[in-house]
Amino acid sequence: MKGSNAKQNKSINLRLVLSQIVTQGPISRVEIARNTQLTKQTITNMVEELLSVQLVEETGIKKSEGAGKPSKMLVLNKRAAYTLAVRIVDSELEVGLFYLNGELLNRLHTRLESNDVLLNKIQYLIDTLLTVANLSVTQVLGCGLSVQLSHLKGVEIFAHNRQLQQQLADTLAVPVALESTASACASYQMLFGEARLLDSFVYVHLGNQVESAVVYERRILLGQNGLTGALGELFVTPETDEDTAELGRLNDFASLSALKQSLGRPGCSTEELHHQLQEHPVIERWLEQAAEPMRIAIHSLESVLNTQTIILGGDINDWLLDKLTSELRPFIPSIAQFGERQVVRLVKTPDVANIALKGIATLPLHSALSAKNMQTLYLPALNQPSELQELVF
Repeated sequence: MKGSNAKQNKSINLRLVLSQIVTQGPISRVEIARNTQLTKQTITNMVEELLSVQLVEETGIKKSEGAGKPSKMLVLNKRAAYTLAVRIVDSELEVGLFYLNGELLNRLHTRLESNDVLLNKIQYLIDTLLTVANLSVTQVLGCGLSVQLSHLKGVEIFAHNRQLQQQLADTLAVPVALESTASACASYQMLFGEARLLDSFVYVHLGNQVESAVVYERRILLGQNGLTGALGELFVTPETDEDTAELGRLNDFASLSALKQSLGRPGCSTEELHHQLQEHPVIERWLEQAAEPMRIAIHSLESVLNTQTIILGGDINDWLLDKLTSELRPFIPSIAQFGERQVVRLVKTPDVANIALKGIATLPLHSALSAKNMQTLYLPALNQPSELQELVF
C-alpha cells in the first residue's frame, strides 16, 4: 500500500507507517519510505508521533549497504498498552489479558449459568485480571469480542453480537472490536503470525462449527450484514440425511460438534475436550470421517479463490492438528498447484490451542491499522481517552 503526502491524509499515513512497523519490524525509516513512497519528512513526522505515545520504540542499529548513515530500527512497543479478549461460545466464557503483540499475560475461563448477568460476569473477570496484573483500565487500548451461540442463526446472531459489543464498550469504557473467531485469528496471522508477508490467504478454524476468513489485499472480507465464512455449511457428500433429505455438510463430519457427538459428550466444553484429545479409537474414527470432507473443502477454496495459502487452526491441540493434516495428504489436485509458489498450499497454526484468544486480543490493534478495519470497532463516549487511543482511533 502506498501513502499520500497530502496534509489531509495524515491519519492514513500514520496508520500505514504503524502497520509497516507492526508487520515488518524491526524496520528502518528508509525502508518504510521505500515501501510506502512517502517523503522522508512525512515518515519522520509520523514516527515522532508514534514515539511520543511510546507505541513504537527504537531498537538497535542497521548498517547501511552503501556509504549512508546507519539506520535506527523501529519496532512495536508491546508494553505501550494492553488489550483484552472476550470469547463466548454457548455456555462458555473466556477472558484474557494480553500485551499489544498478542502475548498472553493471564486468562480466565468459566461456565455461564442461566441466572448469570453476562456483562457483570465479564466485568468481574476483567477486573480480576487487571488487579492481578496491577493494571488499570486506563492502560487498555481496547477489547476484542467474539461470540458464537448455536441457538441463534444468521442475522439474529449479527444483531445480538452488535448489541452486546456496544453494551460491553459502554460498561468497560474502552473501544470494543467485534469479529468471528476465524476473522480474529486471521488478523493475528497478518500482524504476528504466518501471514505477515502475505497479501491473500484463507484461515480455516475448526470449532463447534467450521469457520473461515478470507483475506484479500490484507483486508478481511466481511460479507453482507457482517456475515461470512460459514465454511461448515458447504455440501461435501452426495448422500442425503434420512430425516431432512439434505446433503451432508462439512459441519456434520469435521466440526468439533461432530467430534463431541462421536465421543458421546455433545455438551462438553472446549477445555474438557482438550483433556481427551489424545490417542483414542473414537478420535481416530473422527479423523477418518473428517479427512475426505476437509480435502473437498480445501479443494473448493483453492478452486474458487486461489489465495497464496490456506492456514488451518481451531479449538484443538497441536497433536490433533498434526494428525488431521497428515490425513489430508495428498491434497486433491487443484489450480493452486500450478505456477510458482512461495508458500505451501496448507499451513498449520503454531501453538494452535491458544490461537482463538490471541486472535481476539489482536482485534483492537488490527482495527487501528486501517480506516477500513474501523467498521468492526465500537467507540464508547470516553470522558478521557488516553493519548494513544486519541492517536490511533
